[in-house]
Amino acid sequence: MTIVIDSDDTQGIDAALKIARLMHVKYVGTPAAQKESFGKIEFIKMLRKFMKESIEHLDDPDSNQVKDLNDMGNLRNAKRFADRMFRGER
Repeated sequence: MTIVIDSDDTQGIDAALKIARLMHVKYVGTPAAQKESFGKIEFIKMLRKFMKESIEHLDDPDSNQVKDLNDMGNLRNAKRFADRMFRGER
């Protein structure tokens, strides 16, 4: 199947997206997007876990993930933790 999209046809673009999502579910077997949701308490627990792990990395001389206090809130450290949480490691 080939889908041709006309950038001037917004209704056609919407229809093509719906078709692509339906085909993805039919042939791949899973929805194309996954929405994560959690409550306030679970979010607070994840924040606490992030801080505890960051401190452990800071105190570990063999770990290079958090070298000093400025590294604790950097994007790389937060992304590493978020990736694990979204893979289901809660």
